[in-house]
Amino acid sequence: MATESATGKAPLPATLDDLLDSASRARPDAVAVRCGGQVLAYGELHARVRATARRWDSLGLTQHGTAALLLENTPECVVAFLAAARLGVRLIPLEPGTTRPQLAALRAATGRLFVAAHEARLRALGGGEKQDALGGGEEEDPLDDCVLVSVDEPAGAADEPGRRGPAHKPDDDEPRTAAPDAPFLYQYTSGSTGEPKAVVHTQRNLVNGGGIYTRAYGVTGDDRVLVAVPLLHSFGMVAGLVTALRAGAQLVLLGRFTPARLLSALDEHACTVLVAAPMAYDLTTRAAAASRPPRPPGALRLCLSSGAALPPAVAQRARERLGLDVRQVYGCTEAGVIAAHRPEDGPGADRGVGRPLPGVQVRVVDDHGREVPRGGEGALLVRTPAMFTHYLGHPEATRRAFRDGWYATGDVARIGPEGHLHLVGRKDSFINVGGKKVNPLEVERVLLAHPSVAEAVVWGEETGDTGERVRATVVAVTPLPAAELTSHCRARLLSHQVPTAVDFVSALPKNSMGKVRRAAVRAAPDGDGDGG
Repeated sequence: MATESATGKAPLPATLDDLLDSASRARPDAVAVRCGGQVLAYGELHARVRATARRWDSLGLTQHGTAALLLENTPECVVAFLAAARLGVRLIPLEPGTTRPQLAALRAATGRLFVAAHEARLRALGGGEKQDALGGGEEEDPLDDCVLVSVDEPAGAADEPGRRGPAHKPDDDEPRTAAPDAPFLYQYTSGSTGEPKAVVHTQRNLVNGGGIYTRAYGVTGDDRVLVAVPLLHSFGMVAGLVTALRAGAQLVLLGRFTPARLLSALDEHACTVLVAAPMAYDLTTRAAAASRPPRPPGALRLCLSSGAALPPAVAQRARERLGLDVRQVYGCTEAGVIAAHRPEDGPGADRGVGRPLPGVQVRVVDDHGREVPRGGEGALLVRTPAMFTHYLGHPEATRRAFRDGWYATGDVARIGPEGHLHLVGRKDSFINVGGKKVNPLEVERVLLAHPSVAEAVVWGEETGDTGERVRATVVAVTPLPAAELTSHCRARLLSHQVPTAVDFVSALPKNSMGKVRRAAVRAAPDGDGDGG
């Protein structure tokens, strides 16, 4: 439902269904979603979403139900996502490869599930004998009462044999419209720094998040937004899907990422906005170097990068080989987008992660909650229109996350003279070496300056006497003795900052956005000694 604006002049969109209604009325024949040869116009997307919502309602999925969507970057999954939004159910987006034991654990935590996925994913879940993790043999299957539905099935089609659920209701029995401020999205954090938690968002949160991007970057119905990151994650979902929907723009889905496919799609569909992770920019700029001379995509005007820090070398290659200025976006699952590089910032080196975007407020405070002078370091607190409501089942974590209505990000930051936000590190990741604090990001920068080091993670290992020692896990591109790397660090760091142990690994554990899972690095067994 739309709500009246503050001026009373025009209704403001409050749900994803409001956005779809508005776009389909204004431009029913404009392309809404494109993936390869699949194309859905806004009018067709509107009709398919409603038909799918009616079908799911007939299967017993109500406003009080919970749907798990194995979310892939396909038009069918976009329809399923928006159908869930229309019904106003509790929606849990999951990795496409989610396993039966993982679903069983989720079922135990949330209750009866409605599971939507592509047919191939459902066959993988239901095929073969029950796995031991679910009990196996003749024991009860925790998923027996779940409704499994394929997003590939034509909306309104009769259930296939074997699908569980009640008979259809008449198609004219229209499902109710969702409430904008009711819990909708249960989005799990990346788990990069600890155990993943379900972050609860309302539809108004998501709509507001899309509004931040459209205002900051002038996204309109004339734009074609190519999403090269999973819609599953906050960046792809909001900067890509919701922003395109809010602007009435075309959403271009890449499907499986390859540099060649990305470059081809940019040209073939004259994409104007690219939403991608640093890893995609890294691989794509390397691939672009193979073409002589480098040729920038003609229509592309805006490149956004998030999910991890954008390495300066990757940003430089993008400028040199594609003629593009990739703009770093800083945000989190809980608060949405916080700050980003803006076109008016220019190419200066001291931009940090950018300036706060429209509607976002930031504060940097000391341990007593007092604001520090500009340029001083402190805990970063934010308040955004896209902020979450709570962590599911974690009341204590929710209480710690908020300070008088401000979300405590856990990041240590400072604000530069021009208002740019600079991240110093995470407060809970600082290492206590004999009472002296070590910022792991500072040590990582020194490690990465060695020509043989491709990636590095620094963390604190408990010593058993209430202290910690600095430890590093490194990916080397050429053979590298640990002693050489230690000497490199000693020449550039204070003695208590130098890693006392270095583990060499072939690859760091990462999520689907390419973000390092730091908690998994700490939990991993030791490496093999010297690199190479």
